[in-house]
Formats: sequence, C-alpha cells, structure tokens
Amino acid sequence: MKKILVSILAVFGITVGVKAQTEELQTGVLNTLTTTANRFEKSNNAFLINIIKDNTVVLQIVHGGLIEQVRTEENAFNFSFNVTFDNQKDNQNKFTALEISKNFKYYEWDGIPCYALNVGNDKKKTEAIAITILTEVYGFDPKDMFEFEIYDQGRM
Repeated sequence: MKKILVSILAVFGITVGVKAQTEELQTGVLNTLTTTANRFEKSNNAFLINIIKDNTVVLQIVHGGLIEQVRTEENAFNFSFNVTFDNQKDNQNKFTALEISKNFKYYEWDGIPCYALNVGNDKKKTEAIAITILTEVYGFDPKDMFEFEIYDQGRM
C-alpha cells in the first residue's frame, strides 16, 4: 500500500520520503548512485532511481531484487537497469546497436520489449552505462540538466 501511495503522490509532484536533486547529467548520475549506496547498501534496502528530463522519467536504476530477470539468489545490494521501449522502435534500434546492449537480458512484459542488466555495486560502470544510454539512445548532452529522484522501496 505504501508503494502505491508513493507512486500516486509522485504523479502529483509530491515527493514524500524521496531524495531529489537537479544536476547536470555528467555529475548527477554518480552523485545519485553514491547517495543511494550510502543510504541503502548496508541495510540492503530496495530502491528506485528515476532520471527525469522535462517531467518525464527517461531511465530507471533499481535494486536488482526488483527485476525477476536479473535477481540473484542472495539478493545482495546492486544497481540494475530495466530499459523498456514501448512504441519506441527507433530508440530500441539505437540501443541494440550499442556494444553494451549485448550484456542486457531481453524479455517482454505485456508485449513491451525490455532489457535488464544487473551491474552489481559498481557505481562507475553503472554511471557509464546510464550516460551512454541517455546520450547515444536518447540524444541528451552530458551537460543537460536532469532531475534525480531516489525512492526507498523497503527491506529486501
């Protein structure tokens, strides 16, 4: 119920219990990953990071325990991607043309093409993948301003 309430509040721009900041893409990703690790790694809390441009969530980074396709047996703290392309064939083609896409696990959810990857707790690798996707697939500049939100999803 709490997760549903947080999602509903987020739709209206209310961020209860959410850490959010606005930064350039090139610095914001690593700063957000560092904050997330400092806040949740020791307790192994699940989390959700929204990377937002113009009020639209462009990319999410989550605890891998939240993604069945990349969940590990021990469910240890990690950074994972779940990249979806709902009616975005051009962006999907750009993504699959990237060398990094070969490491992602493809699956479909309700007919939507999805790609998942568990990066472990490697912040630098996670940052590089996120920036590559945002610049090469979606065409953003590393100096563009983004909003970064971190949601606590509770203990794993």
